[in-house]
Amino acid sequence: MRKMVFVFSMLIIGSFALTACEPAANTATANKPTNAVNNANTATAPVSAAAIEADLKKLVNDTAAALAKNDADALDKMYGDNYMLVNLDGSVQTKAERLASFRSGDTKFETFAYDEVNVRTNAEGTGAVVISRATAKGTNKGKATDGTIRVTQVWSKMKDGWKQVSGHATQITGASASTPAANTATANKPANTAANNNK
Repeated sequence: MRKMVFVFSMLIIGSFALTACEPAANTATANKPTNAVNNANTATAPVSAAAIEADLKKLVNDTAAALAKNDADALDKMYGDNYMLVNLDGSVQTKAERLASFRSGDTKFETFAYDEVNVRTNAEGTGAVVISRATAKGTNKGKATDGTIRVTQVWSKMKDGWKQVSGHATQITGASASTPAANTATANKPANTAANNNK
C-alpha cells in the first residue's frame, strides 16, 4: 500500500511540475503573433517621400557648398565609410582617397552647383538615388573639369542620418550640355555654387 501511495504521490508531483512548465511555453508562443504584428506595424509605418526628398535636396546643396569650398572635413561627415566614387575619367576613389585628393589639392574647385535634382527613394525610406546636373569649374590632377556633369548619388539612411555611399559622374556633351532636361517639374532651383567634378 505504501508503494502505491508513493507512486501515486510521485505522479501527482510530476503532473504539477509539467503543468507549471506549460504556461511559460504557451505564453511565449502566444506572444509571437502579437510581437509579429507589432514588428510589422513598425516596419510598415508610412514613409514620407516628400520629406525625404526635401532632406536629400538640402544635403545635395550642402554637398555642393562643401565641394565649392574644397572642404574635406565637411565632406567627411557627408560620405559614408564605404563611400565609392566613379570619376569623370572612369577612375574609382574610396572615401579616404577622395578626401585625400581634396586635402592635397589634386582636386580643387572654384565653383560647383547642382540643379535638376531628382530624388527616388525606396519604399522603406532607408535609401535613395539622386540624379542631378552639376556645373563645375576646377581641376583634377591638373586637368580642367569645367563644364556640365550628370551626377548619380546613392544615399543611405544610417544611425547618424543620411550618408552618401556612392557617386558617379559623366560629362554632358553636345546640345544636352546647355539644354535643361525635359522634366523640370521636380527639379531643384539652381543650387549653391560649389565644388566637385564628380559629386
